[in-house]
Amino acid sequence: MPYISLTKAELEKGAGDSDAENSEQKKHEKIFRHPVRSRILEILRDARSRTQQELGKMLSMSNAAIHYHVKLLLEVGIIKLHSTRPGPNGITEKLYTVDMENWPAVSDEDVRFYIDYTISWMNERNREGVNLLKAGDYSSPFLAGSYASCAPLAEVIQFKREVEKLFNAYFAKYENLKDESLIPFAATFSILPSRKEKTPQSQTDSRNILEFEPECFK
Repeated sequence: MPYISLTKAELEKGAGDSDAENSEQKKHEKIFRHPVRSRILEILRDARSRTQQELGKMLSMSNAAIHYHVKLLLEVGIIKLHSTRPGPNGITEKLYTVDMENWPAVSDEDVRFYIDYTISWMNERNREGVNLLKAGDYSSPFLAGSYASCAPLAEVIQFKREVEKLFNAYFAKYENLKDESLIPFAATFSILPSRKEKTPQSQTDSRNILEFEPECFK
């Protein structure tokens, strides 16, 4: 699944106004949810334009196969031609990027799909890590927990953006780095609505935090 930004998409309520609109929406959904095309969109969302050949190398796919998926994404306007540049053997290379203005509309059904998909992967990452810890693997540092709180809407939005920026920057830093000294780790995070009452903090501490670092880092 690509990096989904619901604020960049139109949230649709209910069905379209005609059978033609419904048909077009289903076509967008089919193209948008394909695993290869989702990965292409994920790659192009890093604000760098890329050629068809570069996308093929990153996905270990032939030029013909990538061309098929790029063509479909171009047809529905999810990606667009960004620029061209001279390529090898006098061939002009086309560079593509995501067109956020034509990001497909998102229905309530889509949102539920994205939530279920994301949470299932969060649960899988957490299950894997917890099983390693229960097996006595304390070779890596870890931090886990949750808390409920109340804050002004503007500050919650800013907090969400800071967390998102931190994780994205860290992921990008080590995404393609190959070094045998690196240790594998998984990070899951969420800022979700809560049923906690909108009242001043009570004497009950809602934090449930567990953290650990190996002795060698103490």
